[in-house]
Amino acid sequence: MKDRIRVNWTAAVLMVVQILVLLFFAGQKKGYFIDEIYSWGLSNSYYKPFVASYDVFDRWIDGDVFEDYMTVGEGERFAYGSVYYNQTQDVHPPLYYMLFHTLCSLTPGVFNKWQGILLNVFFYGGCLAMIFLTARRLTKSEGAALAAMAVWGFSPGGLSTGIYIRMYMMMAFFSIATVYLHVRMAEEGQGRRILAAVCAVTFLGLLTQYYFVFLAFFLSAVYVLWKLQKQKWKEASVYAAALFASVGLMVLVYPALITQLARTDEFVASETRNNLLNGSVMVRNLISYVSDINMDFFSGRIREAAAVMALFLGFGLWRNRKKGGGRKVKVSLDANDRIALALALVWVLSFLAVSGAAVVTGVRYIYNLYPLFCVLLVWAGRGITGWALKGTKACGMVRAGILAAGGILFLTGFRLGYVRYLYPENEERVRLARQYEDLYCLYINNYENAPLTQDLMELSGFRGVYVMPKEEIERVQELAEGKDWKKGLVVYVDTNDFWSSGYDGTEVMEKLKAETKAREYVYLYAHELSETYLLKWE
Repeated sequence: MKDRIRVNWTAAVLMVVQILVLLFFAGQKKGYFIDEIYSWGLSNSYYKPFVASYDVFDRWIDGDVFEDYMTVGEGERFAYGSVYYNQTQDVHPPLYYMLFHTLCSLTPGVFNKWQGILLNVFFYGGCLAMIFLTARRLTKSEGAALAAMAVWGFSPGGLSTGIYIRMYMMMAFFSIATVYLHVRMAEEGQGRRILAAVCAVTFLGLLTQYYFVFLAFFLSAVYVLWKLQKQKWKEASVYAAALFASVGLMVLVYPALITQLARTDEFVASETRNNLLNGSVMVRNLISYVSDINMDFFSGRIREAAAVMALFLGFGLWRNRKKGGGRKVKVSLDANDRIALALALVWVLSFLAVSGAAVVTGVRYIYNLYPLFCVLLVWAGRGITGWALKGTKACGMVRAGILAAGGILFLTGFRLGYVRYLYPENEERVRLARQYEDLYCLYINNYENAPLTQDLMELSGFRGVYVMPKEEIERVQELAEGKDWKKGLVVYVDTNDFWSSGYDGTEVMEKLKAETKAREYVYLYAHELSETYLLKWE
């Protein structure tokens, strides 16, 4: 009992240290990916899911419009009906946004990164706890459980999950939670309470992100097949009925999911459906995701890590065959090892499914698979070294050395910038935008929502913003009536041809220069979807 209390306290201290490391990196976050801006807007904008919902095109608007989109206004706190409505107009379920809106409602009128980070910290800590409990059951080792916590929590991949202000940290928690509950059921039996917990986690996971369904489906399928193989027909039937009931409850609570998954007028939904049907992007995504795992856990040294494990395997085969007089040596697997192998199959199938479905190769789509990956990584490393070095004093030292080498790889990853979503370059972009905040801004955009959302932080500071398509530049002189442009005009050009208008920045600026008889234009900065210039007359 004393040893168990000591280990639990060690796990708690390790968790606190990891959360402090997460907060350290979060403190360096200077900008946001476009989807992070959507997190604020969809959570807090009162029955207006997108910037375009504010009638922002072809008229002068000020920064209050953009601030209203991102923050909770007075009289709009805890407006869950608004959050629910906004999500029915988007492509995700609403649970994350409701929790995010709750935090933002405590600080109305405020847009701050810590609103999202603090929500992530809660689930980050929960994820660490689930990793510890799952690894301890699979390995029957307190040390291995602590190692699994360290591998995920200190890795660039785990830290990036906690820094990214979206629902993927929540999904990672529910994913490893359902794995833990299934491991418990496999060991302890299918009791009512634990089955109810599985159903609750499934319901909440699906209400967080649709990609949760891949892990949940394959985990449930393997579990049911295992029950059928053991001829436990009743347990398999009860389990399947309960899981279907939780899915049905999710549909009842959020029927908009049917429309969202079936709609043909939304790019992400239609492309995801097409990808699942024809598998055309699987190879591309697989290559990208393996590369992401390489950076997130091995600092680009995955080949060397695989070579080390192969070396241990080779040594173990040689040593065990020598001890066995040249006879074949069998590898014995206990019940927990067989559970771990089943989970490895679930992980691979889920990984392939995500690779076949993802519209873009964003690593965020596999973040929920990372905790189980770390548990399996520690389980496999412990098993291989234990088998190869069985009966030797070097086993513990080698395992400690592998962990130390992993720590060095993580530090290298930090140095190389593999912790994502910090956007240090955005600090200079915002500084430049504030330098010209007394100027008006012209945004050349073909009525697209995405680039405006991406640039909200800068746009909210200008005296006024006018959004218009390139085709209407001929009437730009009309916009100058009553406006002092002599000090200059900031011009944003929507340049991305995948998500938005795809204009050529230089072509647009040459046309503006000619129409306004400006002296010159100067390139200021660029974002993923836009380029920014300063048009000068003096």
